[in-house]
Amino acid sequence: MSSKPSPSPPETLCIRGHGLAGALLAETASAAGFRVRVHDTGLPAASRVAAGLFTPVTGQRLRLSWEAENALPLCHHVYPELEKTLGVSFYTRLPTLRIFTSAAQRREWAEKPCADCVREAPIPDLPVHAPHGGVWIDGGGWVNVPVLLDALKARRIDRGEWGDDPDADLRIDCTGHHAAAHPLWHEAGWRNAHGEVLTVEIPGLPPEQIYSFDKFLMPLGRDHFRLGATYTWDETRPSPTPGGRTALEAALRAFTDLPFRVIDHQAGIRPVALARVPIAGPHPEHPREWILNGFGSKGVLYGPWMCRHLIEHWRRHAPLHKETWAPRRLLRQRDRTQTRQNKQHIKTAQRIAAPDNG
Repeated sequence: MSSKPSPSPPETLCIRGHGLAGALLAETASAAGFRVRVHDTGLPAASRVAAGLFTPVTGQRLRLSWEAENALPLCHHVYPELEKTLGVSFYTRLPTLRIFTSAAQRREWAEKPCADCVREAPIPDLPVHAPHGGVWIDGGGWVNVPVLLDALKARRIDRGEWGDDPDADLRIDCTGHHAAAHPLWHEAGWRNAHGEVLTVEIPGLPPEQIYSFDKFLMPLGRDHFRLGATYTWDETRPSPTPGGRTALEAALRAFTDLPFRVIDHQAGIRPVALARVPIAGPHPEHPREWILNGFGSKGVLYGPWMCRHLIEHWRRHAPLHKETWAPRRLLRQRDRTQTRQNKQHIKTAQRIAAPDNG
């Protein structure tokens, strides 16, 4: 880990944005004794659409997620404690049944098993298509993010912590994908992803596990499931699309022959950093301006862990992970951008200088 300490511990924080990152940071900071204000303008937030899934592994190869061994135990502690504090239920721990969709997927996993949390087991008698078998993934679950956000907003209002504070010692950007258009943070390196989910009713599908089959099915109760998600990179509006619904329905039909009914269709823009890990820390030229962002689809997993690290950094100058450190990320991205521009200038000059052979 690497980062330079702040000159002195801040006393007041203004957190901009009350998606999952901003909400968790405000609660963590307030509990740690900081004077907190949350300024949220009501812009569309992916957290309001997010399925809220968390799992220790990632990708088709089922590799252990970055820092999952540190982040996951904190999830299992922080969210149940917040349920007690807030008096609401939003945290569900469930195993995931990962269905292999090809022989190649199964073969790759068998040749390189990755983590103790992934175990092979006979697929139970379920009404799903699983000709290549699958594995069980332990340690995950899901958080009902809208319920959590509403409860934390009410808590901030009750404590007089809702509203802007332009004079705060630090101002922390937690605005999700909107940071990619911010004058200070646009060059941090973003590749935001449009994602769509369906809420579906599937009578007869057992709800004792989350299903993963290149898409996911997350049980919500009463035969309702959340089906997702799509990833597209060229759609900038957080609106559902006919193509997204068609793709999700097709994936579900390939997974099970059970009849289903679509109840709802939602979409959002995930704040995805090019570095594939969250970004946190001060702007290199504006030390009062900070950021906590870039969680992509892993905000539930990394949110509590990143918030705790920020608090320890502010209170005790504990270093943040160098891969997340904002000044490093901005400066490296500027270097990459400058290198690309220089190469383009050279190519342009060469074309101009080349003789016309036509």
